[in-house]
Amino acid sequence: MLIAVTEEGIYTQAHQADLKLHYRCPVCLKPVTLKQGRYKIAHFSHQRVIDCHKSTYKTESLVHLQGKHHLYDMARAHHVDMEYFLSEIEQIPDILVDRTLAVELQLSVIPVDAILRRSAGYRRLNMDVIWIAEDEALSRNDCMLKLTAFQRALVQTERMQLFSYNKSEDQFYCYQLGDITPTLSVTYERYSVSCFEAFMIDRVVTRQSHQLTKQQQNMFIRRCLQLKDVREPTLSALYQLGINHRTLPQSIGIVVPHQFYIRTHPVTWQSMLLLLLKNQTYTVERLADKLDFYGVHTLLSEYEIVSELVAQYLAAYKKLYVH
Repeated sequence: MLIAVTEEGIYTQAHQADLKLHYRCPVCLKPVTLKQGRYKIAHFSHQRVIDCHKSTYKTESLVHLQGKHHLYDMARAHHVDMEYFLSEIEQIPDILVDRTLAVELQLSVIPVDAILRRSAGYRRLNMDVIWIAEDEALSRNDCMLKLTAFQRALVQTERMQLFSYNKSEDQFYCYQLGDITPTLSVTYERYSVSCFEAFMIDRVVTRQSHQLTKQQQNMFIRRCLQLKDVREPTLSALYQLGINHRTLPQSIGIVVPHQFYIRTHPVTWQSMLLLLLKNQTYTVERLADKLDFYGVHTLLSEYEIVSELVAQYLAAYKKLYVH
């Protein structure tokens, strides 16, 4: 941790601490030890971390401490707190700005549920949150990102931005996300974040829909066939629709922007959608029950996501094929 409390109750940053004084954890008030050296970022360490309230503080790498200190310096023009304990939700954001924005430097992989739970905690306090991923861990190829479920959960979906920290450069970046590609990666533009206000820039991006190529459709159908299961949802829906899986119609296999939220392949969910429409049993709720959602940081409900997903699909089909 980078902040501790003196015996007089004064909050002190590690790099300003006095070796002659005694310090305590601001959360559990147990003694902490000041660690500093010529090649080490100054920080405090619990003598027994298990003593801390619910073991709130995890062991932090020097890279994490370096990035957190950089964030703190960038936000100095604001009312900024480092490692401020929010007792109502028992969470400690790395940086708290103006008591309304939490910034979390998440360089290690944690369960998606933990990200969603902590994000929901901040929302209960009417706070926004920015998550920051490890830049070197991002899979980039020809201006396309292939996101893991963990990385996808860190995306600021209101602006479709993913922030990252490059530890070797000691530099923050913003990835402005664009179209979902036919390979289900996402396009991006990358910007350096050199001041704290750059975390808040809203860039206008027009997102397009795309049709999967026949080769991409056939590759996915082959994977379905390899399961050798008559209950496989794609082949089952196509069979009930009377559609030969070898010659999919133009209405199946359209990639729309809200595919970002859905793990279910577009060929699958569009086949199921058309079957619901054919049987006159379509509702947003019925389709949502059939879909596999990514865990993402968003204010949208699953039903709102599905409603917009279908609207984008119908608009894309009309634009691509109805003249």
